[in-house]
Amino acid sequence: MVEVDLAAEAAAEVKRLTNARGLTGGVRRILGGRVLLLWRLAFEDSGGRLVESALVAVTIELAGARLDVRHASWSHASLLAIVHDECGAWRASVRDTVDRFTATRMARERAIAAAGAASTDAFQAGLFDRRADRAQVAHSKIAAGRAEQIASRMKAVVSAGTISLRAPELLLVLIPRDAARM
Repeated sequence: MVEVDLAAEAAAEVKRLTNARGLTGGVRRILGGRVLLLWRLAFEDSGGRLVESALVAVTIELAGARLDVRHASWSHASLLAIVHDECGAWRASVRDTVDRFTATRMARERAIAAAGAASTDAFQAGLFDRRADRAQVAHSKIAAGRAEQIASRMKAVVSAGTISLRAPELLLVLIPRDAARM
């Protein structure tokens, strides 16, 4: 029988949560009369896998306005436009990096295909010995299989190089403690 003692892990978790609460209070105090929105923008490939992401922080000055926290529209079009505008250089950089990486991989696959195509040996059938014929047929099948693999890899490279921007995802909203009284 194995005894499990989680007292140390539980104490560490309590300490972590206590520190997180203390940090949140300090951050809210620093924010003053502003709301902090933390957005994530992400690119995904055609398979839906995450390729690259960035975090965007947006602050909104309340300036004495009363705020209904439960019914606020944090995904308003004007906020999304600000998030998109802030990430223009990052989006261009990601697309450039992916395009260069895809071009390099395609060049590599083309070089592999060219090397395989150049290695075809001249064949001369024997008059009475069919071993060379059988070897040539086997070699042709192997070359055809290799060509299919290369075509499949090239298709995967193109697929991985086709990226799209996901809709911005709102991760965090920090509201001042007295937002309901503002």
